[in-house]
Amino acid sequence: MTKKEFSRAYEIAKSDKEINAELHIFDGFGLPDYEPVYTTLEAVAKLIRYQTFRLDGSVDSKSLHELATIGRKKFMVLG
Repeated sequence: MTKKEFSRAYEIAKSDKEINAELHIFDGFGLPDYEPVYTTLEAVAKLIRYQTFRLDGSVDSKSLHELATIGRKKFMVLG
């Protein structure tokens, strides 16, 4: 996943758009033996919401950075 794709996914995550995507393909994405997956921007956006958004609406910047770092090598965005 490129920086541009991650930025687009982040913008989708910040919006009020309802995202219908499955997150099970990301199970264990932080583990060393996690294999790269093909995914969509919407699925990455939903993962960003799940992993980095707090209940008060703020964003955990450390988690966001970790997700972007892992995503560069492990997420291949289709479309």
